[in-house]
Amino acid sequence: MRVATVADAAAIAAVHRESWRTTYAGILPLAVVAREAGRKSEAMWRRRLAVRHPGAATWIAERRSDGIVGFASCGDSREPIEGLDAEIYALYVLQSQQQRGVGRELVRACARHFVRHGLFGFFLWVLKANRARLFYEALGGQEIGEKTERLHEYAEIAYGWHDLTRLVAND
Repeated sequence: MRVATVADAAAIAAVHRESWRTTYAGILPLAVVAREAGRKSEAMWRRRLAVRHPGAATWIAERRSDGIVGFASCGDSREPIEGLDAEIYALYVLQSQQQRGVGRELVRACARHFVRHGLFGFFLWVLKANRARLFYEALGGQEIGEKTERLHEYAEIAYGWHDLTRLVAND
């Protein structure tokens, strides 16, 4: 586990695209998956990683034999939710690396990052139909709300979020 640098942009983009394809196939229309996966570019990640926001970080999980196999992007909450100061914006692990502790370590890296920055309650948004919800629940996350957003002109998407604050307390 380490903080990502601009030099990691291509590998993060590859994980992001592949994870979108494997995670959301069967949940979202294929046209939406293809379009969104295509937007997860190296250039986008270079821009994101080049700009340092206080309190924000992108963590990567790396294996010697496989390179970067997952990442988590986190920072201050983008919208006010009472008692929750921070948010995991994105967490993706290659399907071949799932159920090996990679996701758990990425969540823990974000939790430690938050604590170091004085942020003690955090959450993330998860598609209701995404089986990753079970992963967050296994970590102690609890659904505390939902919202519906339109993803381009294609689909209405319902999200649930999980308060993962107890993970910090248990770590």
